[in-house]
Amino acid sequence: MKNIFKIVSTTILGALLPAILIAGNGERAGTGGATELLINPWARSAGFGGINTAMAKGVEAMNVNVGGLAYTKNTEAVFSRTTWLKGSDVNISAFGLSQKVGTSGVLGISIMSMDFGDIDVTTNDRPEGNIGKFSPKLVNFALAYSKEFSNSIHGGILVRGIQQSIADLNSSGFSLDAGIQYTGGDNDELKFGIALRNIGPDMVMQGDGLMATFTDPTLPFAVEGYRKSQAYQIPSLLNMGLSYDLYFQKDHRVTPMFNFTSNSFSNDLIGLGIEYSYKNSLMFRGAYNSEKNIGDASISPSVYNGLTFGSTIELPLNDKGASFAIDYSYRVTHVYDGTHAIAARITL
Repeated sequence: MKNIFKIVSTTILGALLPAILIAGNGERAGTGGATELLINPWARSAGFGGINTAMAKGVEAMNVNVGGLAYTKNTEAVFSRTTWLKGSDVNISAFGLSQKVGTSGVLGISIMSMDFGDIDVTTNDRPEGNIGKFSPKLVNFALAYSKEFSNSIHGGILVRGIQQSIADLNSSGFSLDAGIQYTGGDNDELKFGIALRNIGPDMVMQGDGLMATFTDPTLPFAVEGYRKSQAYQIPSLLNMGLSYDLYFQKDHRVTPMFNFTSNSFSNDLIGLGIEYSYKNSLMFRGAYNSEKNIGDASISPSVYNGLTFGSTIELPLNDKGASFAIDYSYRVTHVYDGTHAIAARITL
């Protein structure tokens, strides 16, 4: 099984790696869709800016590197709430659950929903509104399986359903993720991860919102029909990350990390980060994702300036490894008042 996994993963990566590595292109920004797939709804990994490809574990690995899902010891449940771009009145809720199956496998499920509130319905005839409200919906749900192939190799796959809708238009699709994590060293202090995310078919909008009235000078009457909707691609990407644990007097851990992200519809990212941990009970983390022109608010390709921060308090529940944790993260933005996320996690 281990050899088969190596062959399959090498084949997949070999086939897709060249295409994705040359895909990072800021000139393609805005030409794709389903960009909510790029939003990390989990507070702990958001504190890393999503660069923890090599060391993501448990439920949150499903949005970073699904291979890390295999580190679930028994059961883990996480609920996260994100105030996205504070001041925009957009909130994100996410729930995830992972469960060990057999001796080395782990199943995971997650759901993420974006809440935009109620928006006034307007038309060409009634641009002022006052004719009702609608609430856009963006929902993603995922099912994943990850496996420990050896003490140093963990890998997994994930399928994600995508649902988008407004008052009279909707679109649905799916995407696939695959990820591998390797560990090395006497205490597994060296970690490397690689993940392909959001690989899937094009999506297209459908619904009554595409209906229009057409006139033809050769006909004495108008004809109703549907306008053709242009299909759009989803934002595939490749993550490659490296981290190394440094221990001081056993209770203190400092982990520097590096990550490279190749995006299909935006500039490539280079990320640097660090985490400090005291007895795995109190953790502080920060990261910086570098992108072309990201530091100049007037021409930045992103609403974010690249800086992210986070912290965790984790308390033991018994002597068998069960714990309860609160995670918090903050992402600095050029406009609005940043993105805040807080999560509750229970590990059994």
